[in-house]
Amino acid sequence: MSVKLQRKASIGGIRGRTSATSEMTLDDYYHTVAKTILCNQNPLTGLFAAGKDTDHAWVRDNVYAIMAVWGLSLSYKKHLDQMENWTKCYELEQSVVKTMRGLLTCMMKQVKKVEKFKTTLSRDDALHAKYSSVTGNTAVGDNEWGHLQLDATSLYLLMLGEMTSSGLHIVYTLDEVDFVQNLIFYIEQSYMIPDYGIWERGDKTNHGYPELNSSSVGMAKAALEALNELDLFGSNGGPRSIIHVSADYIYWCHSVLKAMLPRESFSKETDASLLSIISYPAFSIGDLDLVAETKTGIITKLQGRYGLARFLRDGHKTPLENASRLHYDPHELKRFEKIECEWPLFFCYLILDGLFREDDEQVSNYCSLLEKCIIKDPEGVQIVPELYAVPPDRVEVEKNNPHSTDRIPMGRIPHMWGQSLFVLAMLVKDGFLAPGELDPLNRRLITEPKPEGFVQVCLLTDSEVIQKNLAAVNIHIQQIKDLDLIQVRSVQVLQNIYSHLGRNERLGLTGRPSFDMGPFSTSKLYTICGRTLVFTPSFMDQHTFYLASDIDYIIDRFRTYIAFLNRNWNNITGRPVVVFVLRSDIIDVDPMPKNVVQTLKKIKAGYTNGVRVHMGKLEDFINTSCVASLDFVFHEDDNEDVEEKLMELLQSSSDFNQMSTFLSYQNVDYRYQKRYRIKKLAQIRGAVKRSYSYSHPTNDGAVAQSILNPNNTDEQDDQADTNVLSHIRTDSHTLSTSNRRDSLLRDKEVHDIIALLPHAASIHDQADILHYLCMNKGIDFEFEHNGHHVTVRDLIQELYTSACKQRVWWCVRHSAGMLGMQNQSIAQSLIAILAQQKQLTIGLPPAPREHVLTSPMTVEQLYATIVTATGDDPTMVMLTQEILVFLHTFISTEPQLFTGMIRIRVGLIVQVMLGELKRTLQSTDEDTTDHLLNLSPYEIKCLLHIILSGKEFGITEYSTKPIPELADLSKQERDMRIIRNEIKDASTRKLSVHLNWADHLPEEDDDDIGKHGQWIRRRRLDGALNRVPVKFYGQVWQTLEKCKGIKIADYILYNSLTQEMTQEEIKFALRVEEALNRVPFTEYRQLIVEACVILTSIALGDARFHWDDIISIEDIVSTANGIFLQDQVASGGDATKCCASGNPCGSAASICLHFYDSAPSGRFGTINYFLRALLRILHVDETTVCAIS
Repeated sequence: MSVKLQRKASIGGIRGRTSATSEMTLDDYYHTVAKTILCNQNPLTGLFAAGKDTDHAWVRDNVYAIMAVWGLSLSYKKHLDQMENWTKCYELEQSVVKTMRGLLTCMMKQVKKVEKFKTTLSRDDALHAKYSSVTGNTAVGDNEWGHLQLDATSLYLLMLGEMTSSGLHIVYTLDEVDFVQNLIFYIEQSYMIPDYGIWERGDKTNHGYPELNSSSVGMAKAALEALNELDLFGSNGGPRSIIHVSADYIYWCHSVLKAMLPRESFSKETDASLLSIISYPAFSIGDLDLVAETKTGIITKLQGRYGLARFLRDGHKTPLENASRLHYDPHELKRFEKIECEWPLFFCYLILDGLFREDDEQVSNYCSLLEKCIIKDPEGVQIVPELYAVPPDRVEVEKNNPHSTDRIPMGRIPHMWGQSLFVLAMLVKDGFLAPGELDPLNRRLITEPKPEGFVQVCLLTDSEVIQKNLAAVNIHIQQIKDLDLIQVRSVQVLQNIYSHLGRNERLGLTGRPSFDMGPFSTSKLYTICGRTLVFTPSFMDQHTFYLASDIDYIIDRFRTYIAFLNRNWNNITGRPVVVFVLRSDIIDVDPMPKNVVQTLKKIKAGYTNGVRVHMGKLEDFINTSCVASLDFVFHEDDNEDVEEKLMELLQSSSDFNQMSTFLSYQNVDYRYQKRYRIKKLAQIRGAVKRSYSYSHPTNDGAVAQSILNPNNTDEQDDQADTNVLSHIRTDSHTLSTSNRRDSLLRDKEVHDIIALLPHAASIHDQADILHYLCMNKGIDFEFEHNGHHVTVRDLIQELYTSACKQRVWWCVRHSAGMLGMQNQSIAQSLIAILAQQKQLTIGLPPAPREHVLTSPMTVEQLYATIVTATGDDPTMVMLTQEILVFLHTFISTEPQLFTGMIRIRVGLIVQVMLGELKRTLQSTDEDTTDHLLNLSPYEIKCLLHIILSGKEFGITEYSTKPIPELADLSKQERDMRIIRNEIKDASTRKLSVHLNWADHLPEEDDDDIGKHGQWIRRRRLDGALNRVPVKFYGQVWQTLEKCKGIKIADYILYNSLTQEMTQEEIKFALRVEEALNRVPFTEYRQLIVEACVILTSIALGDARFHWDDIISIEDIVSTANGIFLQDQVASGGDATKCCASGNPCGSAASICLHFYDSAPSGRFGTINYFLRALLRILHVDETTVCAIS
């Protein structure tokens, strides 16, 4: 006979239980679970069908449904004093195992999809979201459902980890371990994969457009953390049954999630599903303030009497929804406002949240609300319905008075997802379970404060000279060759080893796809076959990209790298260890660079860049560092010799120290006369410059003819040389037209050009010759040179290496571009930008030249886009990659630089860089481009920071006065010295003007206002950077509700947009940006923004404002300019020298240059004129300005 197990204890402070649960015992809960959940479990597959009328079993719903069974089994395990309880406990546990293994089997049947998805990330290759509960096979076709739901797969993995940690044995074989490992690969890039999300619809219009969802990213992060270093065989496991997760992917998920919250996605400003990631079961966020902000937004915007709406304007099951079609028309979304269905299951989430946080008041409040939603069957079993809807005849009443109408239960009754969470919440509330027992992995402790740590640093070198020079300044370091206990290897070796993880020939799994090893992976020690290894950071790997050849960049990156690790090394055992190798090929040893010595002295002193560091030898850090095992690469059934396989794994894929000498200058007799040789070289010189895309177009046809016709006169040669050296952009040098050139160049001319190589003494001539050969014969063209069979690629690679050593940066960039080098971190840069709710454009406007990037891409996809957008200009392809890397650094470390920017336009940033240099030096377009490309990567980074921060540039004595010590230098060297001094000086200068004038209007300051060119420069910068004031888009949305529309550059933002989108949707902001981006001039664009601010201020400042027409912003600007010119005539201002006297100054959009250069505030400020212009357009007397203001 069953013994009633009464409640043992209550959560502290909760005494007044509701009548619905006042007499519930453990056996009562067993009866409830059996009646509402287990009765739906298929006896063969273990899966739960969604209802009696279907056999479709959703992965997500199945996991949630079985969680109550698991919780109940844990409760019985605590009360095993009766044999009957042993039986029930075992029965419940096996039901859990059966469901979890049933889902695992369903997914393993789609192993080919998992393997393919790792590389394609395509929705067509996604695991199915639901299966047949009868057969375990797929329930619908690949394209018949929005299957890409990463939160569902992540939830399964999260609970697999939690249940395994609680003692359940779910995974039986090593094949299954390998499959689970590949499921980790499947979800680890969730931070960059738009999916259909928890509600299976993607964009809320339900048109099948996937989007990046915070709930998916958060659940993936939780799953990755839960399974990291978890043994799926429990206490019976070994190295092969342990799951390995890259800490870098966990960080990237965390970074993206933190940037997205409190939003759910572009189309949903909030979503009730976020409760599952800020609290139980995921606990993905450690920032308590962000958790509170997200939770408050959810409750404020979505909570009702019967539960929470899923999201704003959710039409699902509402009386106004057209059930005959799956999608919504954009204009009808507003119809669903205030009548969204309310889901009781979210009350269960909030009860669990209160229980975990020991918030008695929250638990009591939501228990009371939930009690009113519970339905009882004839046996008195409590049932949670899926949702509550407004009755059809009460729609208008509810809209006029929200939450006043009694709603009716609809959907699945019971809703197993909500039913399961209800049972879990009640088990914890009634004391049968402690919160920690539902979380054996202790994920709830993520919000606990972490102790302050420090970073361990080991300095090494490959040069005895560097070692001695540093010893002379009391900095003692080791040489790599002197290490005994620990081997130092390239990061490429670590990538190679990890490619073996999860490999399984029987299942057709190839292991981990190639990926860039981040800072967390390279800041650990590793063991393999008894050896200890450490790997150099990827930013020091010169094999992959030339940034590692710039010592200034390396030192700067090293400092930020240490600060990054110290800030983000959380929930990882041990301390980070960073190996910094001082390579002789990038460091001048006589004398040692000052910045290198100063940085190393700070490291030795134990404090740098605001971070505590400990410098020492590697062997000193073995006991304090995070140590990971790489023995997973060895299988017991391998036939290979262990030592041979180990040596193969430790082999680096490239050897930088070997350098060919095919391009060495040879002073030998030439088969043609010297004069002919000079003429030939002159005809080819400038080939590299002509490939630059940021210049002025001209015709280069004469150059090809001069090369093909060696009998030209000297006068013709001189003319051809002039054409060659002119700074132009020529499409004839792009790869797309190389075939036409092939037909023109005869073998004789090709041999003549090749024969010039031994006599090309300068790196400029070598670059021009190789560029010309590459463009005409292809990079893999093979020929004999200096007694060797070589290809053009071989020689360009040698040129690249030589240019890196000599730090000839224009040549480095151009040769790297010819070789098609890809920086492996550019994809992460794009993700970091998108994660901040921003977009990126590549190339110069307008479209289609300018490519807008709105979703993550692989490195290969992004590189191809850059090549297309830059017109196959190899130098600009490299510069664009550099800027992307630097943007990633800044948006991660100084996000305030991007305030008010929703679209970052790389092409315009390059134009601004050129403009700043040209303004500083008063140079030609050709010289300006040369100066920019001659800057080192570190100097490019500093210049980019100057532009983003709005610091003044080009105002020091270097650019305004002749410097005596520069008098003996050539113009090129003198200009470069001036530029470098300017960059160095501006980098330490404070902001000259506020980044956001609308939020921080400057006080009247005659000095500031009188600075000629200050405000037009500011407007050009902000216009190029697409910067707008905070809350700008929301204010435009509110203004649209008060007028018929707003017109910008022939693009009309109609009032109907407010019916399609809510005020805080990113989609609306992007629509406004689409209008602003049609403005062709950057300074004019910024005046448009300023005029919009004044319009919204007036519209929102007066509740009576309403305009039954379309308001043209350009009319406001034009009228303001006219009033300004009238005032200038009256006061005899500067504009009387140009526009005010009828002599247009020729500035953008026919607006006076002096108006562009006016400060926003003051009597002659733009705000004053925009306000007067708007009042004139609205037919309001100007004497009321003060009152309206």
